[in-house]
Amino acid sequence: MGPEVPTCVYRVDAALIERLDERLGPPLDSYVRGWQVWLEPHGPQGETLEWRLHPPARFRMPRGVDPHDLFEVVLQGLAAVGDPDDEAFAAGEEARRLTEIWEVLEVWPTFGDELAPELVAGAATRALGRPPDAAGHADHARLGDQFKGRRGDFSVGVALLEQLEPVDPAVLPHEGEGQYPS
Repeated sequence: MGPEVPTCVYRVDAALIERLDERLGPPLDSYVRGWQVWLEPHGPQGETLEWRLHPPARFRMPRGVDPHDLFEVVLQGLAAVGDPDDEAFAAGEEARRLTEIWEVLEVWPTFGDELAPELVAGAATRALGRPPDAAGHADHARLGDQFKGRRGDFSVGVALLEQLEPVDPAVLPHEGEGQYPS
């Protein structure tokens, strides 16, 4: 078991993807396994938070889509359909639903900053204007080992949602409150 990391997660829907584009812009990095990553100074005192879209188990990149173009392909596809949360859209040479591309957005302090999960959730809420679905501590090493051991046939998003506690937006710290745990 590795060190536990304070984290929060959002279930992915079309509005979240559009908000990411609006608030964070294009991802800093993209991976052939579908992950999209941003590093942004949105922590309570400007700490860098990593924002990572996680694909579902058994994800494969749509034919004809470069990993670095995936986020833009999805944005264009969502804009082209009537019900972006349910309808398949053009993704390269295939049609995909959003749930076949990503299932959760995870946010955590990048450089091991000692933040309570509710502070990470509060900072993410301020940055996106929307509270996360769950927060707590995640064992990234264990999750990574499970993903690798099952050769991608493992849902990091489902595991996170099972491991973390639902977020009550009413108890998240507001701007300037509870910067660090005591």
